[in-house]
Amino acid sequence: MEGKGGYDMKLLFVCGANVADGALSCAPWIKSLAANLSDEFELTLATYKTEPAEPVSLSVGARTATLCGCSKLINSQNGLAPYDAIVLFGTEKPYARDVLRVCKSRGLLDKTAVFAQGVLYPCALHYAEGVPARVIKRYTFRDLLRRQNIKQEQKILHRRAEAEREALALTKNFIGRTTMDKAILRLYNQNAEYYRCNDVLRDPFYEGRWNLASCEKYRIFVSQFYYPLKGFHYLIEAANLLKGKYPDLKIAAAGYNPIQKPLPQKELKDSSYIRYIKELIKRYGLSENIILLGTLSEERMKEEYLKANVFVMPSTIENSPNSLAEAMALGVPTVASDVGGVTDFAQHKTEAYIYPSSAVYLLANYIDSVFSDREKTEAMARNGRARALREYDRRRNIAAFENTLKSIAQKHD
Repeated sequence: MEGKGGYDMKLLFVCGANVADGALSCAPWIKSLAANLSDEFELTLATYKTEPAEPVSLSVGARTATLCGCSKLINSQNGLAPYDAIVLFGTEKPYARDVLRVCKSRGLLDKTAVFAQGVLYPCALHYAEGVPARVIKRYTFRDLLRRQNIKQEQKILHRRAEAEREALALTKNFIGRTTMDKAILRLYNQNAEYYRCNDVLRDPFYEGRWNLASCEKYRIFVSQFYYPLKGFHYLIEAANLLKGKYPDLKIAAAGYNPIQKPLPQKELKDSSYIRYIKELIKRYGLSENIILLGTLSEERMKEEYLKANVFVMPSTIENSPNSLAEAMALGVPTVASDVGGVTDFAQHKTEAYIYPSSAVYLLANYIDSVFSDREKTEAMARNGRARALREYDRRRNIAAFENTLKSIAQKHD
Protein backbone atom coordinates (compact mmCIF):
# COMPACT_ATOMS: atom_id res chain seq x y z
CA MET A 1 0.00 0.00 0.00
CA GLU A 2 2.91 2.37 -0.52
CA GLY A 3 4.17 4.63 -3.23
CA LYS A 4 1.06 4.81 -5.41
CA GLY A 5 1.78 8.03 -7.27
CA GLY A 6 2.90 9.69 -4.04
CA TYR A 7 -0.02 8.30 -1.98
CA ASP A 8 -0.08 5.44 0.50
CA MET A 9 -3.71 4.46 -0.14
CA LYS A 10 -6.20 4.74 -2.95
CA LEU A 11 -9.60 5.43 -1.39
CA LEU A 12 -13.05 5.29 -2.98
CA PHE A 13 -16.14 7.01 -1.53
CA VAL A 14 -19.46 5.84 -3.01
CA CYS A 15 -22.11 8.48 -2.31
CA GLY A 16 -24.65 10.88 -3.75
CA ALA A 17 -22.66 13.80 -5.13
CA ASN A 18 -22.37 16.19 -8.04
CA VAL A 19 -20.34 19.18 -9.17
CA ALA A 20 -21.75 22.66 -8.57
CA ASP A 21 -19.72 25.63 -9.82
CA GLY A 22 -16.61 23.47 -10.10
CA ALA A 23 -16.77 22.25 -6.48
CA LEU A 24 -18.08 19.12 -4.82
CA SER A 25 -21.71 19.19 -3.74
CA CYS A 26 -22.71 16.35 -1.40
CA ALA A 27 -23.82 15.63 2.16
CA PRO A 28 -21.87 18.02 4.43
CA TRP A 29 -20.36 15.32 6.67
CA ILE A 30 -19.02 13.47 3.60
CA LYS A 31 -17.55 16.70 2.30
CA SER A 32 -15.95 17.43 5.69
CA LEU A 33 -14.38 13.98 5.81
CA ALA A 34 -13.10 14.30 2.24
CA ALA A 35 -11.67 17.77 2.78
CA ASN A 36 -9.83 16.86 5.98
CA LEU A 37 -8.24 13.54 4.99
CA SER A 38 -4.47 13.47 5.22
CA ASP A 39 -2.21 13.48 2.19
CA GLU A 40 -1.74 9.72 2.55
CA PHE A 41 -4.99 9.17 0.67
CA GLU A 42 -5.72 9.55 -3.02
CA LEU A 43 -9.49 10.12 -3.10
CA THR A 44 -12.03 9.19 -5.75
CA LEU A 45 -15.79 9.70 -5.33
CA ALA A 46 -18.20 7.49 -7.26
CA THR A 47 -21.60 9.13 -7.50
CA TYR A 48 -24.97 7.63 -8.34
CA LYS A 49 -26.41 11.14 -8.84
CA THR A 50 -25.88 13.08 -12.07
CA GLU A 51 -23.11 10.73 -13.14
CA PRO A 52 -20.42 12.45 -15.25
CA ALA A 53 -19.63 10.88 -18.62
CA GLU A 54 -15.92 11.00 -17.79
CA PRO A 55 -14.03 11.42 -14.49
CA VAL A 56 -13.85 15.02 -13.29
CA SER A 57 -11.10 16.57 -11.17
CA LEU A 58 -12.45 18.92 -8.51
CA SER A 59 -11.48 20.77 -5.35
CA VAL A 60 -12.56 19.51 -1.95
CA GLY A 61 -11.27 21.99 0.59
CA ALA A 62 -7.52 22.26 0.08
CA ARG A 63 -7.23 18.92 -1.68
CA THR A 64 -8.06 17.58 -5.14
CA ALA A 65 -10.29 14.57 -5.71
CA THR A 66 -11.76 12.74 -8.69
CA LEU A 67 -15.50 12.39 -9.29
CA CYS A 68 -16.72 9.55 -11.50
CA GLY A 69 -19.97 7.72 -12.21
CA CYS A 70 -20.84 4.83 -9.92
CA SER A 71 -22.55 2.74 -12.62
CA LYS A 72 -19.59 2.89 -14.99
CA LEU A 73 -17.18 2.01 -12.20
CA ILE A 74 -19.03 -1.05 -10.92
CA ASN A 75 -19.90 -2.28 -14.42
CA SER A 76 -16.23 -2.29 -15.35
CA GLN A 77 -14.72 -5.68 -14.51
CA ASN A 78 -11.70 -4.13 -12.79
CA GLY A 79 -13.20 -0.77 -11.87
CA LEU A 80 -13.15 -1.38 -8.10
CA ALA A 81 -9.96 -3.45 -7.94
CA PRO A 82 -7.37 -0.61 -7.72
CA TYR A 83 -8.73 0.78 -4.45
CA ASP A 84 -7.29 -0.18 -1.08
CA ALA A 85 -10.53 0.69 0.71
CA ILE A 86 -14.08 1.38 -0.49
CA VAL A 87 -16.53 3.32 1.71
CA LEU A 88 -20.26 3.19 0.97
CA PHE A 89 -22.06 6.13 2.57
CA GLY A 90 -25.49 5.13 3.80
CA THR A 91 -27.75 2.17 3.28
CA GLU A 92 -30.85 4.27 2.51
CA LYS A 93 -30.65 3.88 -1.27
CA PRO A 94 -30.68 0.63 -3.28
CA TYR A 95 -27.30 1.52 -4.82
CA ALA A 96 -25.65 0.37 -1.55
CA ARG A 97 -27.03 -3.14 -1.96
CA ASP A 98 -26.11 -3.16 -5.65
CA VAL A 99 -22.51 -2.10 -5.00
CA LEU A 100 -22.13 -4.67 -2.22
CA ARG A 101 -23.44 -7.41 -4.54
CA VAL A 102 -20.78 -6.48 -7.08
CA CYS A 103 -18.10 -6.40 -4.37
CA LYS A 104 -19.17 -9.86 -3.21
CA SER A 105 -19.03 -11.28 -6.74
CA ARG A 106 -15.46 -9.96 -7.13
CA GLY A 107 -14.16 -10.93 -3.70
CA LEU A 108 -13.88 -7.31 -2.51
CA LEU A 109 -16.19 -7.27 0.52
CA ASP A 110 -13.30 -7.42 2.97
CA LYS A 111 -12.01 -4.03 1.84
CA THR A 112 -15.47 -2.43 1.65
CA ALA A 113 -17.04 -0.56 4.57
CA VAL A 114 -20.55 0.78 5.07
CA PHE A 115 -20.63 4.19 6.76
CA ALA A 116 -23.91 4.59 8.65
CA GLN A 117 -26.03 7.68 8.05
CA GLY A 118 -29.64 6.93 8.91
CA VAL A 119 -31.12 3.46 9.12
CA LEU A 120 -34.44 2.89 7.43
CA TYR A 121 -36.15 0.16 9.43
CA PRO A 122 -36.68 2.43 12.49
CA CYS A 123 -37.62 5.33 10.17
CA ALA A 124 -40.34 3.22 8.57
CA LEU A 125 -41.68 2.18 11.98
CA HIS A 126 -41.77 5.68 13.49
CA TYR A 127 -42.26 7.83 10.39
CA ALA A 128 -45.75 9.14 11.21
CA GLU A 129 -45.84 8.75 14.98
CA GLY A 130 -48.44 11.09 16.48
CA VAL A 131 -50.10 11.97 13.16
CA PRO A 132 -53.86 11.14 13.07
CA ALA A 133 -54.91 8.19 10.88
CA ARG A 134 -57.16 10.44 8.78
CA VAL A 135 -54.13 12.58 7.88
CA ILE A 136 -51.98 9.54 7.12
CA LYS A 137 -54.59 8.08 4.77
CA ARG A 138 -55.86 11.20 2.99
CA TYR A 139 -54.64 12.63 -0.31
CA THR A 140 -54.16 16.28 -1.14
CA PHE A 141 -54.06 17.43 -4.74
CA ARG A 142 -50.27 17.27 -4.62
CA ASP A 143 -50.40 13.74 -3.19
CA LEU A 144 -52.77 12.60 -5.94
CA LEU A 145 -50.48 13.96 -8.64
CA ARG A 146 -47.50 12.20 -7.09
CA ARG A 147 -49.56 9.11 -6.19
CA GLN A 148 -47.98 9.28 -2.79
CA ASN A 149 -49.45 10.24 0.57
CA ILE A 150 -48.06 9.64 4.07
CA LYS A 151 -49.20 6.02 4.09
CA GLN A 152 -47.52 5.41 0.73
CA GLU A 153 -44.35 7.14 1.95
CA GLN A 154 -44.26 4.71 4.86
CA LYS A 155 -44.70 1.76 2.52
CA ILE A 156 -41.83 3.01 0.36
CA LEU A 157 -39.63 3.25 3.46
CA HIS A 158 -40.49 -0.35 4.38
CA ARG A 159 -39.57 -1.52 0.85
CA ARG A 160 -36.30 0.37 0.96
CA ALA A 161 -35.66 -1.09 4.41
CA GLU A 162 -35.75 -4.53 2.79
CA ALA A 163 -32.98 -3.48 0.39
CA GLU A 164 -31.11 -2.07 3.38
CA ARG A 165 -31.52 -5.39 5.22
CA GLU A 166 -29.87 -7.22 2.32
CA ALA A 167 -27.07 -4.65 2.17
CA LEU A 168 -26.34 -5.00 5.88
CA ALA A 169 -26.40 -8.79 5.62
CA LEU A 170 -23.60 -8.53 3.02
CA THR A 171 -21.55 -6.06 5.05
CA LYS A 172 -18.18 -7.12 6.43
CA ASN A 173 -17.15 -3.72 7.88
CA PHE A 174 -19.56 -1.20 9.39
CA ILE A 175 -18.67 2.31 10.55
CA GLY A 176 -21.23 3.65 13.00
CA ARG A 177 -21.54 5.76 16.14
CA THR A 178 -24.77 5.02 18.00
CA THR A 179 -26.51 2.32 19.96
CA MET A 180 -29.26 2.32 17.34
CA ASP A 181 -27.16 1.75 14.22
CA LYS A 182 -25.22 -1.01 15.99
CA ALA A 183 -28.50 -2.64 17.10
CA ILE A 184 -29.89 -2.62 13.54
CA LEU A 185 -26.65 -4.05 12.15
CA ARG A 186 -26.75 -6.89 14.68
CA LEU A 187 -30.36 -7.70 13.79
CA TYR A 188 -29.23 -8.58 10.28
CA ASN A 189 -25.58 -9.47 10.66
CA GLN A 190 -23.81 -10.90 13.72
CA ASN A 191 -20.44 -11.23 12.02
CA ALA A 192 -19.68 -7.78 10.63
CA GLU A 193 -16.87 -5.81 12.24
CA TYR A 194 -18.26 -2.66 13.93
CA TYR A 195 -16.04 0.43 14.01
CA ARG A 196 -17.14 3.46 16.02
CA CYS A 197 -16.27 6.79 14.39
CA ASN A 198 -18.01 10.06 15.13
CA ASP A 199 -18.89 12.56 12.42
CA VAL A 200 -17.03 15.71 11.49
CA LEU A 201 -19.25 18.80 11.64
CA ARG A 202 -19.43 21.56 9.07
CA ASP A 203 -16.65 24.11 9.58
CA PRO A 204 -18.77 27.10 10.80
CA PHE A 205 -20.05 25.17 13.81
CA TYR A 206 -16.63 24.82 15.40
CA GLU A 207 -16.45 28.58 15.91
CA GLY A 208 -18.73 30.97 17.78
CA ARG A 209 -20.63 30.58 21.02
CA TRP A 210 -24.22 31.15 22.15
CA ASN A 211 -24.86 33.82 24.74
CA LEU A 212 -28.05 34.12 26.76
CA ALA A 213 -27.75 37.89 26.96
CA SER A 214 -27.66 38.32 23.18
CA CYS A 215 -30.20 35.69 22.09
CA GLU A 216 -33.84 36.50 21.37
CA LYS A 217 -35.90 35.59 24.42
CA TYR A 218 -38.52 32.87 23.96
CA ARG A 219 -37.33 32.04 20.44
CA ILE A 220 -37.19 28.35 19.48
CA PHE A 221 -35.17 27.16 16.50
CA VAL A 222 -35.95 23.97 14.56
CA SER A 223 -33.65 22.84 11.74
CA GLN A 224 -36.26 20.82 9.74
CA PHE A 225 -39.99 20.30 9.79
CA TYR A 226 -41.30 19.22 6.38
CA TYR A 227 -41.67 15.47 7.01
CA PRO A 228 -43.66 13.75 9.77
CA LEU A 229 -40.61 12.10 11.35
CA LYS A 230 -39.22 15.55 12.22
CA GLY A 231 -42.05 15.83 14.77
CA PHE A 232 -43.05 19.45 14.11
CA HIS A 233 -46.64 18.56 14.98
CA TYR A 234 -45.52 17.71 18.50
CA LEU A 235 -43.76 21.06 18.84
CA ILE A 236 -46.91 22.92 17.78
CA GLU A 237 -48.87 21.01 20.42
CA ALA A 238 -46.25 22.03 22.99
CA ALA A 239 -46.42 25.65 21.83
CA ASN A 240 -50.15 25.60 22.49
CA LEU A 241 -49.40 24.61 26.10
CA LEU A 242 -46.81 27.38 26.45
CA LYS A 243 -48.47 30.33 24.74
CA GLY A 244 -50.49 31.37 27.80
CA LYS A 245 -47.31 31.92 29.81
CA TYR A 246 -45.22 33.08 26.82
CA PRO A 247 -47.46 34.99 24.38
CA ASP A 248 -44.33 36.29 22.60
CA LEU A 249 -43.08 32.75 21.92
CA LYS A 250 -41.59 32.31 18.44
CA ILE A 251 -40.82 29.10 16.58
CA ALA A 252 -38.33 29.67 13.74
CA ALA A 253 -38.08 26.69 11.40
CA ALA A 254 -35.60 26.19 8.57
CA GLY A 255 -36.62 24.56 5.30
CA TYR A 256 -39.24 24.91 2.59
CA ASN A 257 -41.84 27.57 3.40
CA PRO A 258 -45.34 26.25 2.60
CA ILE A 259 -47.33 28.85 4.54
CA GLN A 260 -46.20 32.33 3.51
CA LYS A 261 -46.99 31.95 -0.18
CA PRO A 262 -47.56 34.76 -2.68
CA LEU A 263 -50.04 32.85 -4.84
CA PRO A 264 -53.13 30.98 -3.57
CA GLN A 265 -52.74 28.29 -6.22
CA LYS A 266 -49.50 27.20 -4.58
CA GLU A 267 -51.68 25.70 -1.85
CA LEU A 268 -52.16 22.89 -4.35
CA LYS A 269 -48.57 21.86 -3.69
CA ASP A 270 -49.19 21.07 -0.04
CA SER A 271 -48.65 17.51 1.15
CA SER A 272 -51.11 16.02 3.63
CA TYR A 273 -48.60 16.58 6.42
CA ILE A 274 -48.08 20.25 5.61
CA ARG A 275 -51.82 20.74 5.43
CA TYR A 276 -52.06 19.14 8.88
CA ILE A 277 -49.42 21.56 10.19
CA LYS A 278 -51.46 24.48 8.84
CA GLU A 279 -54.59 23.07 10.49
CA LEU A 280 -52.83 22.85 13.86
CA ILE A 281 -51.47 26.39 13.56
CA LYS A 282 -54.95 27.69 12.78
CA ARG A 283 -56.62 25.61 15.52
CA TYR A 284 -54.31 26.96 18.21
CA GLY A 285 -54.09 30.52 16.89
CA LEU A 286 -50.32 30.35 16.42
CA SER A 287 -49.94 32.07 13.04
CA GLU A 288 -48.12 35.01 14.64
CA ASN A 289 -45.80 32.66 16.52
CA ILE A 290 -44.45 30.65 13.59
CA ILE A 291 -41.58 31.92 11.41
CA LEU A 292 -40.68 29.81 8.39
CA LEU A 293 -37.21 30.73 7.23
CA GLY A 294 -36.85 28.83 3.95
CA THR A 295 -33.67 27.01 2.97
CA LEU A 296 -30.63 28.39 4.81
CA SER A 297 -26.91 28.44 4.06
CA GLU A 298 -24.48 27.12 6.68
CA GLU A 299 -23.78 30.64 7.92
CA ARG A 300 -27.48 31.51 8.13
CA MET A 301 -28.14 28.28 10.02
CA LYS A 302 -25.44 29.26 12.47
CA GLU A 303 -27.02 32.70 12.91
CA GLU A 304 -30.37 31.10 13.70
CA TYR A 305 -28.86 28.74 16.26
CA LEU A 306 -27.19 31.67 18.03
CA LYS A 307 -30.30 33.85 17.87
CA ALA A 308 -32.50 31.22 19.50
CA ASN A 309 -33.22 30.91 23.22
CA VAL A 310 -33.38 27.14 22.72
CA PHE A 311 -32.86 24.58 19.96
CA VAL A 312 -35.55 21.89 19.85
CA MET A 313 -35.31 18.56 18.05
CA PRO A 314 -38.79 16.96 18.36
CA SER A 315 -38.15 14.10 15.91
CA THR A 316 -39.95 10.78 16.10
CA ILE A 317 -36.74 9.01 15.01
CA GLU A 318 -33.09 9.92 14.31
CA ASN A 319 -29.79 8.08 14.30
CA SER A 320 -27.15 10.70 15.12
CA PRO A 321 -28.70 14.06 14.21
CA ASN A 322 -26.06 16.55 13.13
CA SER A 323 -28.39 19.45 13.91
CA LEU A 324 -28.30 18.50 17.60
CA ALA A 325 -24.51 18.22 17.47
CA GLU A 326 -24.23 21.64 15.77
CA ALA A 327 -26.45 23.30 18.37
CA MET A 328 -24.54 21.75 21.25
CA ALA A 329 -21.15 22.63 19.72
CA LEU A 330 -22.24 26.28 19.60
CA GLY A 331 -23.39 26.06 23.22
CA VAL A 332 -27.09 26.49 22.47
CA PRO A 333 -29.45 25.04 25.13
CA THR A 334 -31.14 22.02 23.61
CA VAL A 335 -34.29 20.00 24.12
CA ALA A 336 -34.39 16.72 22.18
CA SER A 337 -36.61 13.68 21.93
CA ASP A 338 -35.19 10.43 23.26
CA VAL A 339 -34.92 8.64 19.92
CA GLY A 340 -32.23 6.67 18.11
CA GLY A 341 -28.75 7.61 19.23
CA VAL A 342 -29.56 10.88 21.02
CA THR A 343 -28.56 9.61 24.45
CA ASP A 344 -25.19 8.50 23.05
CA PHE A 345 -24.29 12.18 22.65
CA ALA A 346 -26.16 14.06 25.38
CA GLN A 347 -26.95 13.39 29.03
CA HIS A 348 -30.38 14.36 30.32
CA LYS A 349 -30.54 17.43 32.61
CA THR A 350 -26.77 17.84 32.47
CA GLU A 351 -26.04 18.55 28.79
CA ALA A 352 -29.56 18.73 27.31
CA TYR A 353 -33.16 18.08 28.22
CA ILE A 354 -34.28 14.74 26.77
CA TYR A 355 -37.87 13.53 26.79
CA PRO A 356 -39.98 10.65 25.35
CA SER A 357 -40.87 11.70 21.79
CA SER A 358 -44.67 11.63 22.24
CA ALA A 359 -44.68 13.32 25.67
CA VAL A 360 -45.72 16.79 24.53
CA TYR A 361 -46.26 17.92 28.12
CA LEU A 362 -42.61 17.14 28.95
CA LEU A 363 -41.43 18.89 25.82
CA ALA A 364 -43.37 21.99 26.92
CA ASN A 365 -42.04 21.62 30.48
CA TYR A 366 -38.39 21.52 29.39
CA ILE A 367 -38.78 24.47 27.03
CA ASP A 368 -40.31 26.35 29.96
CA SER A 369 -37.33 25.31 32.12
CA VAL A 370 -34.89 26.75 29.57
CA PHE A 371 -36.85 30.01 29.42
CA SER A 372 -37.28 30.41 33.18
CA ASP A 373 -34.16 29.01 34.86
CA ARG A 374 -31.22 31.14 33.71
CA GLU A 375 -28.59 29.50 35.94
CA LYS A 376 -29.54 25.95 34.92
CA THR A 377 -29.80 26.92 31.25
CA GLU A 378 -26.34 28.45 31.11
CA ALA A 379 -24.74 25.54 32.97
CA MET A 380 -26.39 22.99 30.69
CA ALA A 381 -25.34 24.95 27.59
CA ARG A 382 -21.70 24.97 28.78
CA ASN A 383 -21.75 21.25 29.50
CA GLY A 384 -23.41 20.44 26.19
CA ARG A 385 -20.84 22.47 24.30
CA ALA A 386 -17.93 20.80 26.07
CA ARG A 387 -19.41 17.35 25.31
CA ALA A 388 -20.03 18.14 21.63
CA LEU A 389 -16.57 19.58 21.09
CA ARG A 390 -15.10 16.38 22.54
CA GLU A 391 -17.36 14.02 20.60
CA TYR A 392 -16.95 15.89 17.31
CA ASP A 393 -13.30 16.88 17.62
CA ARG A 394 -12.25 17.11 13.98
CA ARG A 395 -8.66 15.97 14.35
CA ARG A 396 -9.49 13.02 16.58
CA ASN A 397 -12.41 11.84 14.46
CA ILE A 398 -10.50 12.11 11.18
CA ALA A 399 -7.64 10.13 12.75
CA ALA A 400 -10.08 7.44 13.93
CA PHE A 401 -11.63 7.26 10.46
CA GLU A 402 -8.25 6.99 8.77
CA ASN A 403 -7.10 4.28 11.18
CA THR A 404 -10.30 2.36 10.46
CA LEU A 405 -9.62 2.54 6.72
CA LYS A 406 -6.06 1.31 7.23
CA SER A 407 -7.26 -1.61 9.36
CA ILE A 408 -9.77 -2.60 6.69
CA ALA A 409 -7.17 -2.35 3.91
CA GLN A 410 -4.66 -4.42 5.86
CA LYS A 411 -7.22 -7.15 6.51
CA HIS A 412 -7.79 -7.44 2.76
CA ASP A 413 -4.05 -7.56 2.02
